[in-house]
Amino acid sequence: MLTPLRSWFPPTALAFLAFWLLLTLLLRTQPFNDPGALWHVRVGEIILTHGFPATDPFTFPFADRVWIPQQWLGEIVMTLLHRAGGFDTMLLGMTLLLAGFAAWLVHRHLGSGVHPLFATLLVGFGFFAASYHFYARPHLATIVLTGVTVAWLVDVERGRRSPRSLGWLVLLFVLWTNLHGGVLGGIITIAATFGWWGVSFLLRRESPIRSWREVGTLAIIFAGCCLATFINPFGLELHRTWLSIVGTKTVQLISEHKPLDPSQTPGRVTLTYGAFVLFLLVGAMPRWPRGTWLLPLLWLIAAFTSIRHGPLFCAASLVVAADVFPETRWFRWLKQHGDSLIQEPDIASATNRRFWIAPAILILLAFALQATRVQVPLLGSGWAKIDPKTNPVDLISYISEYSECQPEGTPVFNDPNLGGFLIYHAPRLKIFMDDRFELMGDQALIDWVKMRDETPHEIETWAERYPFERALVEKGSPEWKLTTYLRQSPQWRLLKEGDNALWFERLR
Repeated sequence: MLTPLRSWFPPTALAFLAFWLLLTLLLRTQPFNDPGALWHVRVGEIILTHGFPATDPFTFPFADRVWIPQQWLGEIVMTLLHRAGGFDTMLLGMTLLLAGFAAWLVHRHLGSGVHPLFATLLVGFGFFAASYHFYARPHLATIVLTGVTVAWLVDVERGRRSPRSLGWLVLLFVLWTNLHGGVLGGIITIAATFGWWGVSFLLRRESPIRSWREVGTLAIIFAGCCLATFINPFGLELHRTWLSIVGTKTVQLISEHKPLDPSQTPGRVTLTYGAFVLFLLVGAMPRWPRGTWLLPLLWLIAAFTSIRHGPLFCAASLVVAADVFPETRWFRWLKQHGDSLIQEPDIASATNRRFWIAPAILILLAFALQATRVQVPLLGSGWAKIDPKTNPVDLISYISEYSECQPEGTPVFNDPNLGGFLIYHAPRLKIFMDDRFELMGDQALIDWVKMRDETPHEIETWAERYPFERALVEKGSPEWKLTTYLRQSPQWRLLKEGDNALWFERLR
């Protein structure tokens, strides 16, 4: 029997509250450091107001190029949250998604016989390793849905679900397709798992496949998941956009697509968590591995090619860890020695109907405070904000003043990392570029880097072609010659120097 207090606050509910409040405290500014967190909101506004754009609505060099809002559903969600309560409600939606995911993972660990505190620490470790990519953008959906997909495969492999139940993944992939292009990673995850199951079946090893009929069933399900990506408003154009992003030859110029670097914080935390996951897997040897147990290794290898895949490795690992830990010698040793970290599987949280009442009350309170613009620390309005250390918030008034006295569509030169900032704060202006590198193409990105580092005078060629009168550039590193050129050129005048950016005027 549950005690009265435990019935209202079971372990999973406490884990949810702990993760939600801690994430809200720690992620006050980080979610909006990525340029996409700002321009995604404007895309959602355009969709809700005018429908899907067919060409780029933000830049002047690429205004005539075909561009589709490939993450349209996620952008609409972000815009609706922004309309409801600004950055605070965007942060609320983001932290609720992540906290719900964390609580669900804790619940799976409890079902494996792990103590609630130990389970919370295990999940917290994985979240810490993935936190460098916790931005307010649709990519979060891919992190969570990767975990959901892996969990479904784990449950089938464990016999908790039938192989036919995987057919529900087709509907999940339709949703995923319209949220984020990371659905391609979901397809790869399924393909790798089905492939291992097939090999195990042929070798007469442990496998959820027990007949050739089930082989056919899984083949149909896999085909359905692939075909699900065609259920979108843009048809094949969506796939062409994905291929242009995946196939870019300039990934070394884009920080979030660079290979894992052990000298950088994201690389170090990913490798540290990877070592822990490998420790768990070694503890289950020498038995024939389950197909889902190999998925973390697949995504760890992918992280070495692009650090962007690190959070997907963490999501897959957190799900698999709950399944593999009870099979390890480490678990058996703890249980044999009566360690309090191991206990009987906890099913009370799943059967308790009052499970979410207390968290729901607090969530509704937070939403009400934000919607009515009541300023309360942590939960109320005014808590979330753009980080002034990474964004030129001290230049907003100068940029807005210029925007308001110029015709709509006036061009402004800018660095790509500042494109989202301008799109959000000065939507009347047309920018030079942002971080949508699939729109620019490889050559345009190479040309920009060359202008920044080697031939800064090329900005005059752009200024003659598109007569912009203002430029917003990062202070950048000392080797960036463009900033030095603008400071020293008689054709440019520094209007305002902010903490991390410069606002220039071009003289005629």
